[in-house]
Formats: sequence, structure tokens, C-alpha cells
Amino acid sequence: MSFDIERMNKLPPEARFFDINELWYYPNRWVVKFLYPLPVTPNQVTIASLVAGLVSVGFYMIESSVGLIFGALFLYLKIFLDNVDGNLGRVRGEVSRLGRFLDSLTDFMISFLIYLVLTSRLVNETGDSIYWFLGVLALLSCLLHCSYFVFYLVQYTSNVGAYFYNRTDEHISKEDSEAYDKGDLSKLVYSLQCCHVFLYGWQDKAIEHFDSLSKKLRFGRERQSFLEAEWYANKNFLTMISPLCLCTNNVLLVMFSLIDEIELGFFFIVVIGNFYLVGLQGWKIFKPRNSFFI
Repeated sequence: MSFDIERMNKLPPEARFFDINELWYYPNRWVVKFLYPLPVTPNQVTIASLVAGLVSVGFYMIESSVGLIFGALFLYLKIFLDNVDGNLGRVRGEVSRLGRFLDSLTDFMISFLIYLVLTSRLVNETGDSIYWFLGVLALLSCLLHCSYFVFYLVQYTSNVGAYFYNRTDEHISKEDSEAYDKGDLSKLVYSLQCCHVFLYGWQDKAIEHFDSLSKKLRFGRERQSFLEAEWYANKNFLTMISPLCLCTNNVLLVMFSLIDEIELGFFFIVVIGNFYLVGLQGWKIFKPRNSFFI
């Protein structure tokens, strides 16, 4: 089968929206085209992104400007490869639940280690332990921002019937357990799914409750006019929340690392990121009927 760049997209042309994250990894289409005929699997690319992330962590542990620069460069390489794997899987028709969980667990591991090392670096450089508090807030904010974006993206892609390898709720369902018992779901995938639920479950539930509350505030007095699909259908809203994706959060860390302003980067994620999220959701709830967003 010949290379078809259109297959890289999760969505059909009429359902696509502008995702700001495309700015950070636009050249990956040429990398995907290069890898397409080679015996390199999407999961191997995911492992390569994990290695790049670990190398980034190692450089960030070097308390010098060189450590910051190379830590940032390898973190960007991790971000880049993290998108190549999914696009390669889609263009080859090799998207799988294994790849979905391997990718998400790699993201969590590297994010945790990056924030841990950068926070430790700030504490060592300043002698102020308050930065542990800031680092934890930044990590939690980053994870919640990511879950927020993914929640609405998965709802949207599911409603347009385009992508079903991600679920908004990844808990072990009765169907999953039955498939595992029958041997239709491998032990590896089942184990990775359990790990995913353990690490991401609280975030997904928090965003789900946040969304449920938002719908109650929006449609409490007009239940009869409420259509579930319409709540998740607006492409402009998806464009506006795309900067909250994990990719953009990590790109911010890259940028602030290069200018040696990690502290400022953490403040940006915690303060600006959270105000931006709450502001968008507030507009979604209280907007006029004929507004730009839904």
C-alpha cells in the first residue's frame, strides 16, 4: 500500500480543527514518510521517545547551563517522537490499544521525572524548599490540563465516529474482564490498562465531574433543549483548548529551559494555564446561544 498522508489524521477533513500542537511537530510528516517502508513499528518509536525523555532527565540533572540546553533539546525530541508514533500507526493501519497505553504511560513517566528533576534543581540552586510546592502544583496542573484536552477531544472524535482507541473512561469494564478471561485481551495490554487507570484515573474522574457540573450549570433550566452531541461538537472550542495539551505544556518547559527560567515556566503553567482553563470553561457555560464557542 502506498503512503497516504491523509491517513495520519484522526479525523475526516470536514471534522478537523486547528490544533496548535501541530506547530511544534509539523515536520514529522516527512519523518513518518521516511519510516513508512522501513521495518520500524510505532511501538518502537514510542520506546525511542521514552529513551529521549530519559536522556533529557539525565541532562537536566546536570546543574549547569549545558544541562538545561541539552535537557531541553532531548525533551523536544521526546515530544516530536511522541507524535511520530501515532501518525505512523494511523498511516499504516497499526493503531492499537497496546500503543495507546504504552504512549500514555511513557508520557506520565517522563513528565513526572522531568518535573521532579527540575524542581530539585530549583531547590538546590536557591536553597528554598517552597519550590517543592510549586513543582507539585505545576505537575498536577500539567496533568489536569492534558486530561481536560483529551477528554473533550475523545468525546468529539467518538461523536464523529472517527477514533475509538481512546476512551474518556478507561476503567476496567466488564467487557474488558471478559475479553481478558477469554484470551482476547492480552495480559500485557490488560496490565498496562490497569497501570493507566491507577495513574490517570483520578484525573479522568475529576474532569468528568467538572464537565458534568458544567452541563448542569449550562442546561439546568433548559433540559429539553440539551443535546449531548452539541456540547462536544464545536471545533473552535477544541482549537482554543489545544494549548492545554501535554505537548504544548512540555514545549513551554523547553522554551523556559533554554532561557534558564524554570521557575517562571512553572508559574506560567500554574497561574496562566489554570486561569485560561477556567476562563474557557466559564465561557462555554455562560456564553450566548449564538456565540463563537459552544
